[in-house]
Amino acid sequence: MKFLKFFSILIVISLLLLSVYVPAKTFLRATTWDEAEGVKWIKEVFAKYEKLHPDIKINVQSVTQGYDDKIITSLAGGTPPDLFMWWDYPRLASLDVLEPIENIVDLNKIDPMLVKWVTYNGHVWGVAKDWTTRVIWYNKEVFDKYGVPYPTDDWTWEEFREVAKKLTHPEDKVWGFLVSPDPYDWEGYIKMNDGDYLSPDASTMDGYLNSKETIEAVKFLTNLYLVDGVSPSPSIISASGGSYAMFESGKVAMIDSGSWFIGYMKSRHPGLTTKELAKKFGCVFPPHPEGKEVKIMLHNAAWVVPKKSRHKKEALEVLKFLAEEGGRTMAEAGWALPINTEIAKEMGLYDDQILGTFLRILPHSVEDPSFLKRADWNEKFAQYIGDAFDLIMLKKASVEEALNKAVEESEKALKRK
Repeated sequence: MKFLKFFSILIVISLLLLSVYVPAKTFLRATTWDEAEGVKWIKEVFAKYEKLHPDIKINVQSVTQGYDDKIITSLAGGTPPDLFMWWDYPRLASLDVLEPIENIVDLNKIDPMLVKWVTYNGHVWGVAKDWTTRVIWYNKEVFDKYGVPYPTDDWTWEEFREVAKKLTHPEDKVWGFLVSPDPYDWEGYIKMNDGDYLSPDASTMDGYLNSKETIEAVKFLTNLYLVDGVSPSPSIISASGGSYAMFESGKVAMIDSGSWFIGYMKSRHPGLTTKELAKKFGCVFPPHPEGKEVKIMLHNAAWVVPKKSRHKKEALEVLKFLAEEGGRTMAEAGWALPINTEIAKEMGLYDDQILGTFLRILPHSVEDPSFLKRADWNEKFAQYIGDAFDLIMLKKASVEEALNKAVEESEKALKRK
């Protein structure tokens, strides 16, 4: 009995000692706008980190409605997530609520363009999670039907226009291209024609948005719809289920888009590979003005850490890991392109008929996008450009009239506090 009593005491003491040495977990909150499939792969990446750091648990929260407002509210209330997804870095950097990371995180393994696109006012604000360049997708079946050769990366605006005309057949309810005016998406076309939205010091649009070069680029894009008639109307697009539905069904031969179309197709055809996708669809660089270099807009979301994170030190360690991991997990899952292009080469993605185009055009990204020049870009500039594009497409103003009006409204807004 004495032995049993002694043995029991030893067990109790051992359990107590074990409880002392088991490290307490630190719980981090990570917020994203991704939905189910995207969240799945985010969790896979974080699971790698948790395996290396058993004392850390990262809880992923998906916010699919009102994301920006909820993040801003949490920051204002002093209760932000420990890390979260973001893209409009000037907006938060100007409020001094983000932690700059250039002296904390090793960014050398991330493609320089992806670092540049998370930089504002001399500081790097996040680690890219995923990204996409913009390309021209084309439906091979439509090209084959009308006997039009597939496009190549080096085509010009005029060549593109002629191809779009050949693919437009109203009698079949088929259009050559889908025109979707958007200040962000169209900035690449403006830049490749030596135009711009803003002055170099980002103080005004006057002399830039209404410059000869910018007017030429906007005319090229809007005339595809207004003059050439190669694009369906917004009402037809809406009634037909949207741009991707029209493109997949062959009602539109070409669209300007990112890699999201891959996700759209995979959601409709589970297990679809890019090799299988390439049997029906292809993608090439957007066309460029004669004698000029193509420029495209980049879409680049990143993980950032707020200054008021409850566990800032631990969150920054996660960013270090994400930079080192380089987007490998999500790339291997076929969910996103890696942020480390050496991993892309290792995986043979440059040879992929679809993904290779997105990678090869990355160096052609606009290096000084307007939204990264000013924290008030949307409020004082972008909204007026958007209004101008609407006026042009609705035939309520000429290109010159609409862009001059946008400049005038922007100048008024700049004078208001």
